[in-house]
Amino acid sequence: MLRMMGRSPHRTGSDVPAEITTFVGRRRELGEARALLSSSRLVTLNGPGGVGKTRLALRVADQARRAFPDGVVVVELAEVRTAELVPHTVALASGLLDDPAGWTAETLAERLASRHLLLVLDNCEHLVVPCALLVRRILARAPDVHVLTTSREPLRIAGEHTYAVPPLPVPTWAEGSRAADLEQYDGVRLFLDRARAREPGFTLTEATAPHVAEICQRLDGIPLAIELAADRVRALPVEEINARLGSRLRLLTTGDRSASARHQTLLASIAWSHDLCTAPEQLLWARLSVFPSSFVMSAAEAVCSGDDLPSDDVVDLLTELVEKSVLVREQGSEARFRMLGAIREFGHQRLADSGGIAAVHDRLVGWCAQLATAYREGWFGPGQQEWSRRLRREHQNIAAALRFALDGRRPARAMAIASDLNLYWVTAGLLSEGRHWLRRGVEESEPGTPGRATALRWLAYLSACLGDVVDVPRLVADARSEAGGEPEPADLGYLCFVEGIAQLTIGESYSARTPLAEALRLFARTDDFVGRTHVLLSYGVTQWLCGELDSAQELLRECLHVSGIHHETTLHSSSLLHLGLLLRDVGEPAVAEAMVLEALQLKTRCDESTGQAMCLDALAWFSVADDPRRGATLAGCAEAAWRRSGASIERVGALRRFRAASLEHLREQLPERVVDALMTAGAELSTTQAFAYATGAPAGGAGRDLAGIFEPLTEREWQVAQRVAEGLGNRQIAGRLAISPRTVDAHVAHILTKLAFGSRTQVAAWVTERRRSTQA
Repeated sequence: MLRMMGRSPHRTGSDVPAEITTFVGRRRELGEARALLSSSRLVTLNGPGGVGKTRLALRVADQARRAFPDGVVVVELAEVRTAELVPHTVALASGLLDDPAGWTAETLAERLASRHLLLVLDNCEHLVVPCALLVRRILARAPDVHVLTTSREPLRIAGEHTYAVPPLPVPTWAEGSRAADLEQYDGVRLFLDRARAREPGFTLTEATAPHVAEICQRLDGIPLAIELAADRVRALPVEEINARLGSRLRLLTTGDRSASARHQTLLASIAWSHDLCTAPEQLLWARLSVFPSSFVMSAAEAVCSGDDLPSDDVVDLLTELVEKSVLVREQGSEARFRMLGAIREFGHQRLADSGGIAAVHDRLVGWCAQLATAYREGWFGPGQQEWSRRLRREHQNIAAALRFALDGRRPARAMAIASDLNLYWVTAGLLSEGRHWLRRGVEESEPGTPGRATALRWLAYLSACLGDVVDVPRLVADARSEAGGEPEPADLGYLCFVEGIAQLTIGESYSARTPLAEALRLFARTDDFVGRTHVLLSYGVTQWLCGELDSAQELLRECLHVSGIHHETTLHSSSLLHLGLLLRDVGEPAVAEAMVLEALQLKTRCDESTGQAMCLDALAWFSVADDPRRGATLAGCAEAAWRRSGASIERVGALRRFRAASLEHLREQLPERVVDALMTAGAELSTTQAFAYATGAPAGGAGRDLAGIFEPLTEREWQVAQRVAEGLGNRQIAGRLAISPRTVDAHVAHILTKLAFGSRTQVAAWVTERRRSTQA
């Protein structure tokens, strides 16, 4: 009786507002949020402004209302400005009669003690402390009350489960994409739904689809931003909306007039978040906006500290920005952070207004210069793959630093960075981009500028690799002039190497021999193993093309040896490829195919698209005689890999003749329509599928991280173990890997010790099991 009396008259059932617009997508998020709510009494939906926290919370509450006999109470806190009014606002929404003593967290919790309801507190971020105090009291005194909150930062109280509301999935428009494929993405579906509400005749066509996809992608899948963009279709075609998105904040300035002020425009929503940050957090927000891509903590500390922001404070401030949904921490083993595009644009405007943008740009250039130097010094060795992966993750930040340096009239710094990354441009298939930065640096610098000779050399090299050899002699001559009267042997060696590559590119193999032989002589006087290994590979290929097979085999095996003892991968795999091609020529097809398959594995692991294309073309050539259908499919795989790489087989003289011979042989054995169909099928395979097809591994296993297969062995020990499993003796393994028998003896001893095995049979069984586990 006393409990009933304590319950003031209140509404039962659901107090969830009816939806006015269509609820699009979010099936996975709905399921995950409801599961959390069923197992926890306090769930907070986190995310940046406009990501859809409120809509998701209301839909979750509506679906869960039957589990709460006393219904759902929704409390909108956006317009509440003082902490004292929070309990009053909740009491009013709950239908409680006014308390003569006024509402406090304690009295409200007491009055809700007998209720079994779901309390939804919407938009808590500006009142996070009073909301936390109130919720803590309610959870303690009202055991049947569950609380669902939306906020840009957590309440941070015991028992809270947070759920980060992600942006909507959006597509990337690529070659072969179709308009019909886009509507599977929630971001596109939302755009179409809102656009058709404004312009009923709006349709998605093959012409408009790329623009719609890019609009959704450039808006990072943020529902508010997508809705505001869709609102423009009545006045602007999607092509123009897309073109104007260079400044998101200026374009997306209209919205639902009935919505709260901070949700009527994207700018207002972001400004609301900005106002909730402390002055140091706002300063870090502005400075972090110079990163166009994700970044690591050490980069933030190096680039954003200084002046009135100590380096030691960056970690804590960055953590707060993550908590307030200004930053997103990306999933993965490495802690990387990023800003959504509109949030970054807002911060960049604040940075520009502050007058401190030049200093932050300068620090980003300095950080990228240190990274590029470390890459150059660390690339040739066992850390090569990790360096390649790291540079790919930092690519957009490096490009921004190069742009800042050149726009700031500091070409020497830009040339130093671009030169140090010369191997990155090649292995990542970014030859044109590397040449762009080097060319700008050279053109915008005066003769005698430090680093200009090196930049000219690598500009000539990338031009030769791209098949544009017209300017190579002039660039090499300019580099010699810049180097002065007594250049170092390594500098001269690289120039000779570039001259040889230029001759190879245009098919003048005999002309390439002299400069490459001179380069090899010069590098023999240095400890530059990078240059020496490059020349050994190129000279070996040249001798093969010239018919000097013994010399070619000697050079390529020496390249395998040097790269092998340094645990290098890129040049090692290229040596395997070309030695395999040579051995095929001299009548050792089984050994040749094994070498090329190993090269393909290494190229795939390192994500070297040009190298993958070359290996696939070689395997296609190997297959055309015995299995023409397989050869045609592999030729199609190779064509797709060449397209992905941005390079062309026409620039690789060593393979041009194989491609022509392959296609000619295929069309002699199969009808042309069959060849075309098989090549088309091969071209449609992904990188993972192409690898699986070429190696005979299941597609599911091919997509895994290949680097983990040989742990706890080193990569070289794994290579030895594989050959032990094939039944080869140590001398045979030494010949296959182009290393000494004594080195193989040491590797086998290390393998047995690491694996705690007593026989080679156990090693073979272990290798077989490892291969099987990666294919499962």
